Order: sequence, then C-alpha cells, then structure tokens
Amino acid sequence: HYASSSFAQATSILSCQWLFRIRLLIKGLEDYSVNIYLRQQWYDPRLRFNRSEGLDTKDCVKLEDKIWEKLWVPDVFFRNEKKADFHHVTIPNRFINLYPDGKLWYVMKISATLSCMMQLQKYPLDTQICPMMLESFGHTMHTVVFKWLPNKSVEATDDLSMPQFILKGYPTKECSKNYTTGSYPCLQVDFILQRDIGYFIIQVYIPTVLIVILSWVAFWINTEAIPARVSLGLLTVLTMTTQSSGAGQSLPRVSYIKAIDVWMSVCLVFVFASLLEFAVVNVYSRRDIGPKKASTRTRSGSVPRRSFTSTSATLIESGGPTDQEGSPSVCLSPGNELFPLQQINNTARKIDKISRRLFPLSFIIFNVVYWVMYGVVK
Repeated sequence: HYASSSFAQATSILSCQWLFRIRLLIKGLEDYSVNIYLRQQWYDPRLRFNRSEGLDTKDCVKLEDKIWEKLWVPDVFFRNEKKADFHHVTIPNRFINLYPDGKLWYVMKISATLSCMMQLQKYPLDTQICPMMLESFGHTMHTVVFKWLPNKSVEATDDLSMPQFILKGYPTKECSKNYTTGSYPCLQVDFILQRDIGYFIIQVYIPTVLIVILSWVAFWINTEAIPARVSLGLLTVLTMTTQSSGAGQSLPRVSYIKAIDVWMSVCLVFVFASLLEFAVVNVYSRRDIGPKKASTRTRSGSVPRRSFTSTSATLIESGGPTDQEGSPSVCLSPGNELFPLQQINNTARKIDKISRRLFPLSFIIFNVVYWVMYGVVK
C-alpha cells in the first residue's frame, strides 16, 4: 500500500489528451459530448526502483489493475462537466505505467458531456468555441501544478468527423481560478468548431433563391393576364412561407435574430413585394378600361358623332383619324378630362420594365452584403 504524503515543493502534473470523438448536441444549445483518452504524467520519488539487467531508462513496468486506488493520483475533474463516465468494457479502460526514475504515466478513457454556451447570431454561418477545463478538486497551486505536455498536448484522430461541424483547431491555455480556499490549478483546451454549410446551401439557400427568382417571372407576363399573375404571386408567397416555417422547426429557440432569420425574412419581403408590384400595375391598367370601351362604342355609331356632356363622363371629338364611317376617334374619361388611349397602359408597362431590373439588382446587393457580413467578417 502506497500512501500519499506532503512534498517539499509542488508536484507538477503534465497532462495531454487524445481526442477520438466529439459531437455537439444542437437541441440543448449548451452541451457537447466527447470521447477522450486523458493522459497524465508526474513523478513520485517514493516509487523509484533499480533497473534490472538489460533494461534501459525507457523501459517501464505496467502496474496491476485498480492500483490507482492505492497510489496517489491527481484529483482531476472537469469544471464544465454535466456528465462523465469511465469505460469498463471489457475491462476497466485505464492503466498506470511506472518508470525506474519514479515517473508515472496514467491513461484513462472517458466519455463526458460538457457545457458549451453557443452563440448563434451567425447561424448557420457560425463558428463555435467549446471549452474543456481540467481542474484539481482539492489541491491548490501550492501543492500541485498543472502543465500541458510540450509539443503534443492535444491530439486528434485522423478520421475524426462530425455531421455538421469541422474541427478547425484546439488551442490550449491555463484557466487557474481563485476560490475562497485558494487558487486551484486548471488547464483548458478550446475546440474551434466551424459549421459545415453544405446542408443549409442545399436545403435552405438554393430553394429560397429559386422561389424569389420565380416571383420575378410575373414581370414578363402581360398586364391583362390577371389570373396568371395573381396565381404566380400567391404561389410564391405561400411557398416561401412554408419554406420559412419548415426551416424554423429545426432551428434552435433563441431570443435574438440569427443570420438565417435575416435571410428568410428578406426573401419573403422580396416575394411579397413582387405581388404588391402587380397590384400597382393592375390599378394603372384598369384605369384605361373605361376609355377603350367608350372609344369602341363611338366608332360603332351607337353614340352621337359630336361631343356631349353627361354627369359621369365626357365624349370629346378628336382631331385624329376617323373610322370607316367617318366618325372621329374619341376618348371617354372620368372626371371630364382627356386621357390618351395608351397613356395609362404605358405607365403600367413601364413599372414592369423598371421592376425587371430593380428587383434582381436589389437582391444581388442584398446577397453581397449578407455573405460579406456573416460569411467573411469575423
């Protein structure tokens, strides 16, 4: 039985990790889970032994299982832990090697769920930084000092992969903290996780762009094709609303605005604006219906060939060309005012022509601002 005792100076614990699985739990917004090999190294002069013949300084002795219950081992715990377990299948997944100079090498396999407060203002173009903090539970820095192993403090397997994230790096630092009982040693590694946007490009961005472009087709449809333009406008608005609702069901529930909320809202505004544009065009085109009907009735001889005045409209003789019976071309206009036959209709067509350029240009400008602000600017 090896009992721990006080040392003249603080014991240095060199620690390193081998990361072979990491997974973010998106629904919780606060958790991520990891599978690691936690490796620790320290010196205990009480455990020195003489090397046997034929052994060099690199040889070591593997101690029996559960010897860690009889030896002094560092009291390490995860400061931001929510749940953690050792692995015991098919045997306890940990061991201790002892070197002749008293160095101990302690390795254990751990699965842990740790807290990670995610910032989703740029979701799904975000990058998350999730910390893992290893701290001493009962020893202050006067008795124990934690240090990262030089060169290879944290390593990861080559086949490490996640469905929605890419591991960009894992910088290390110290996180010692002062409590009422003293300052306790702590080591921290930050996992930098960049979200893979491929899924969202296929499922969200491309479909919404196509819906917005489809709403612009109405600008090339004749202003008199009211059923076609109304159907197209309502179809795109309803489809965009459904797309937005479907994307929102899988999004995290947070109180602030996310990047995808901005995208979906602006796309919905563009689609709705194209429907309103048709309403404006329809108003201008319908104001020309009265004059066209009145002109047709005059040319057919059902009304007098000279101008007359009534309470609702005025028939005005025109100096232009006459029909086959010699009757003058006339224009009937509300309010006793003269309007050229095609003046209002030309205004409606002009609005459509302007919209054909204005809407795509505005959408391109929005895309440039959006992708620069959320994708490029850190």
